[in-house]
Amino acid sequence: MTKSIDTFKHLLLRWSGVLIFLGLWELAPRLEWIDPYFVPPLSTVLGSIGELFREGVLVSHLLISLWRGLLGLVAAIAIGIPAGILLGWRYPLAAEVLNPVLRVLSQVNPFSLLPIFVLFFGIGETAKIAVVGWVSLWPVVFYTITAVRTVEPVQIKSARAFGISETDLLVRVLLPASLPLILVGVRIGAGLTFYILVAAEMLGASAGLGWLVHNSAMNYQIPRIYAGATFIVLLGYLLNRGLMCAERTLFDWREAIPGLVRDRSHQDTKPWIAPRFAAAALAGLMALIVVAGSVEVYRANLQGGEVMPAGGHARHFGQPVGE
Repeated sequence: MTKSIDTFKHLLLRWSGVLIFLGLWELAPRLEWIDPYFVPPLSTVLGSIGELFREGVLVSHLLISLWRGLLGLVAAIAIGIPAGILLGWRYPLAAEVLNPVLRVLSQVNPFSLLPIFVLFFGIGETAKIAVVGWVSLWPVVFYTITAVRTVEPVQIKSARAFGISETDLLVRVLLPASLPLILVGVRIGAGLTFYILVAAEMLGASAGLGWLVHNSAMNYQIPRIYAGATFIVLLGYLLNRGLMCAERTLFDWREAIPGLVRDRSHQDTKPWIAPRFAAAALAGLMALIVVAGSVEVYRANLQGGEVMPAGGHARHFGQPVGE
């Protein structure tokens, strides 16, 4: 009983700031501390979210944004992890030589490269996914290089003393020891992926959460702007927390590293879900998002981007608002 009370107090203290913010969001416009036209009350925004759900619009935009972000992140992982392993393990001298160039490339504004991506991939989903992949690639590469380099030399020497092959050394020693830190890079890349995706959708898309916010702004639908922005923030938070939960579950055996893995001193029980089952569930969820997102992207492109119903002031992509 005492433990339950302590847990409740901890949760209340942890979320008190959020509760205060939500309360001010509701009261400030109603008391006219701020202009309710530009900042509608929370209840009005929630009503707009419910309306979007009933129309089936919000789910469609969520799936499309998740689809683009997931494919961009998978592309970054598929390129970044092998490149990081090669540079950090097989070619450390090349990594030192290329490090300044990679650092400069990682700081390049992705929108300045958008014409190049359009030139190579055309106007369509591939260019958007390439922009997303470019942004999320660099944390994966840098963290993978660091992870491979920080593997205990004793583990490598012990494995080689038993005559293990280079392939087995990679699969059985380097990757298991490096994966927790690599996953941190993936988590950082995932956060960057989602936010840059929303910005890209505002500039050159006909569906997605970013497009929903931009389209609502062009049509002066203020509550819908906040509804879309709320889900952008919520989705980014849930994505980060989900990856942190996966990190703790999959690598519960790892010794605590401050800021990377949860301190084991606060871990009284084993994870409630088996690591293998967690990995399978995560893979299944990703596959479901890819399939459902593909259907929504195809439907949106088939309809010329007119995802919002006519009553919601929908416009075809590229059509002036005043028409």
